[in-house]
Order: sequence, then C-alpha cells, then structure tokens
Amino acid sequence: MRLILLASAWFLTSSLTLAHADSSNTVIERGASTKSVPKVPRRCPEYNDDEPHPICGPPRPPIDPSVHSYTVKDPANPNKPVSFKITVPETLTVATWDETLLTNLRTTVPSMLRQLSVDTNQISALTSEGIPLIVEAITAVQSGLSLPDDSSGIARRGLFSKIGRWIKKVVTFIVQSVRDQLKDIECTLFSMVTLPGYLFSDLGFLTLNAFNGQPTTADQDYFINPLHGSFSHTDDVQVYYGATFAPGFGANVAGVTFGSRIYLRTDSSAISASTPLLQDRAFQQKTKLLLHEFTHVKQYKNLGYFHPTFALAYMKSYCLAGYNYENNRFEVEAYQKQEQVNRLLTGVIGTQFMDKWKQNNWVSAFGLPTNQDYNEYPNLPGQYFLQFQNGGIQLVCNSANVC
Repeated sequence: MRLILLASAWFLTSSLTLAHADSSNTVIERGASTKSVPKVPRRCPEYNDDEPHPICGPPRPPIDPSVHSYTVKDPANPNKPVSFKITVPETLTVATWDETLLTNLRTTVPSMLRQLSVDTNQISALTSEGIPLIVEAITAVQSGLSLPDDSSGIARRGLFSKIGRWIKKVVTFIVQSVRDQLKDIECTLFSMVTLPGYLFSDLGFLTLNAFNGQPTTADQDYFINPLHGSFSHTDDVQVYYGATFAPGFGANVAGVTFGSRIYLRTDSSAISASTPLLQDRAFQQKTKLLLHEFTHVKQYKNLGYFHPTFALAYMKSYCLAGYNYENNRFEVEAYQKQEQVNRLLTGVIGTQFMDKWKQNNWVSAFGLPTNQDYNEYPNLPGQYFLQFQNGGIQLVCNSANVC
C-alpha cells in the first residue's frame, strides 16, 4: 500500500511539473478590477531582517492577516468556468498559471485514481474536488506565499492540509476498493466450493419428492400474476406440498426452490381461498410463503433456469452479505415481493375484490389482476378500482367498508 501511495505521489508530481513548465501571466479577477501579475522567484526565503536579498530584492512587508477571495476563470472553457477560490494575503500577488495546468490535471488526476484502483463511481467526484485544491496550492506556492519545504505559510494557512484531507479520502477509497476486491475473490471461491453441495441438494429434493408436484391454483395465480406475470403454467411451475426435505435443511426452513420446483413443508390444504378472504388466515399465510418462493422461481427464470448459474450467484451473494441469509440480495427481493400485494391479500377493501371475483366466477371474464394494489378516488369516497387482464372491477363501499 505504501509503495502504491509513493508511486501515485510521483505520478501526480511529475504531471503537475510537466503541466507547469511553460506557464504565462494570467488575468485574475477580484471584484470589478483585473491585473496582470508577474512571476515571483521560487526560492525567496522569509524576511527576518532589514537587509535586501540579492535575488529577491528588498524585504517583504509583513503578511496582512486580512485575506480576499479571488476567482480564477478557466480560459480553456470560458462558458463553464472552474468554480473555486484562491485566498491570499492582501499584500501578496497571485502567481501565474495557464490552461495547460487544468487540461493536464483533467487527464492525469482521473488516470492516477484509476491506477490506484479507486472505485470508478468515486473518480469523478474526487477529481472535481481535488483539482481546485491542487491549483490553489500551486498558485500559492508560485506566488511566493510559501514553499513546499517551509513549515509556515501554506502549512499554516491550511492549503496543504486541505490537499492532505483529499488524499486521505482517496486512500480511504483505495483501501475500500482493495477490500472489496479481496471480498469478491473470497466469495467467488466460496460459491465454487459450495456448488457441488448445492447441486446435490437439488438432486436430493427431486429424488425424494418425485411425481408429487402440482400446478398453482387460480386463487394463487390471482396474487402471483401482479408480481411476476402469468408464466406459472407455461413454465410448468410445480409446487410440492408436504415435501420431504433433504438432509441439512432444518425444521425452521419452510420452503425451498430449485428452478421451477417449489418444495413446501406445509400440506396442500388452504391452497384455494374461502370467502370472505379477510378471515381466511390459513390461505393468506400459505400464499405469502408461496409468493416468496415464486420470486426465487422468477430469479431462476431470469438466469435461464440453469441451476449451476443460479447456485453460484446465490451462494456468492450469501457470502457478500456476510454469510447472512436475510441480507442475501436474492432473499431481500423475495421478502419484499411477498409484501407488495398485502392490501389485496389481507386488507379490508382489497380482499373484497377477490370475494366478488370468486362469487361471480369472473375468472374467465376478467382474467387475473395486473396491478399490485387498487386505486382510490379522493373525490369519490368509497369507490375503488382494480385493473385486471380483461378490464377492471370497481367497488362502491359504504361507511362500514362493506362493498
């Protein structure tokens, strides 16, 4: 890590030296007035006596503690000036710099950050923050305000400390990037090592529960369709109720999915809703579990139902989540999905859409719901609408929410 930082410092210093080899006078704006300032000798010491310096001339007056902000415009892009300020004492002039510096920095700083393996999502922000600080420090140095090896001046005024804080931020992202890369390697290896066991469990479930699967019911499709679409039957999704679980799956595991096969410990009761649905707790609980597992079917489907691909992705995600089941991104999505039709499945108003749909045998007329929730009309209290495949159903309810 130390070698990387030293190399990056050399890279940045070299870039800045090349960029500054041929700088010329630049107009600096302060309020409404402008002035052209000459270069100042680079090695003028601090004046602590009354004798003139042979190179730098007469003693420099004491530094005025009052400071003023100067805005330096970018001559390379006048329509979009660089937004930063240079703060210098009143009695000092600002040294020159030219558009070559900005042009060079725009190239070298992002390149340096990439070579340091900084997260690509952070490079743009770090570049925008770092370039003004670098220019500010260089401008102050060239103005004679201080020198890099001087303990006063820039260090006292915080210019180098601002650069230091920026570098510290860069280092933070370097460390995080390296840590992320190592974690990614660890989790890739973990997924590969666990792949045989995953596929063995897949085969075990299939062997232990052969020919016992059944398709989803119309009442289950009523809630599956708004979440995932109507591929349950075209993809031959099979649900195995009262399934025999393979060794290694504890009693707390209520459901497991491999491809288009869903294995549930619970039996096949309550797979069709009774009316009123609001009071059918057994169907509601089993449907939520089914919606969770069906989300995994959709995840398999998105990967072409190729079990090894899903297994590698799932186990790597489990590792990246700190070997935490709930934080695995595949499980996070499944838990979110099972809650997204709650108002239709358990709500006072929402459940009555299904009640009407079942009582009037509207499955052939309207098909399945396509929306995960019903619409309310603020200007029409007591009226609600749910979109279906073939039209929609509108409920008119009284003050007691009876529709």
